[in-house]
Amino acid sequence: MFGFQSSALLKRALVACAFASHAAFAAPVTFSGALTATDPVFNRAFTLTTLSGAGTRVAYDVYGFHVSSAGTYSIEATSFNTNGVGLSSDSFFSLYRGSFNPASALTNLIQVDDDSGVGSLSLLTSALLADTQYYLVFSSYSNGQYGSYTGRFDTVSGGGQVSLDGVGAVPEPATLALLPLALAGMAAARRRRRQFV
Repeated sequence: MFGFQSSALLKRALVACAFASHAAFAAPVTFSGALTATDPVFNRAFTLTTLSGAGTRVAYDVYGFHVSSAGTYSIEATSFNTNGVGLSSDSFFSLYRGSFNPASALTNLIQVDDDSGVGSLSLLTSALLADTQYYLVFSSYSNGQYGSYTGRFDTVSGGGQVSLDGVGAVPEPATLALLPLALAGMAAARRRRRQFV
């Protein structure tokens, strides 16, 4: 009887541990930066087949990344504090697969977004392939807009993790808090089994 209870407790602890590690694996990944007058500029895309007439010389930042598992992922601009001409806080996302060449802004372009997020912020939701190089290009909508920004990559489905080039993903603290609890449960089950065997 005690052996069965210890076994059930051990199974629950292992399930909790697996849940905690899976949740930590799919943690959101944040990014931040600033567009400045010294950043490189390019004529950004307007659609997948046409270049922009309003964003002919926009400053941009590039984030190389890949995902560990095929699935659906979202990329969201969570803030953009701009100054300069045009609409304030109006971000623009361009998503590339394989490579990004600012002199040929339509080559390898797979998705663009202007205002799908909150207000005039960008939001992409895209099916991505595992172990494939992607590039997110963050820019403003109009020329001459500079300022700081923040954003986030989230796993929507598929259970994979986004990894930025050269940056390790940092799991959420609340998720990692479950791991010691699962390990403590496993240790308690082991002690009980030794007492009653």
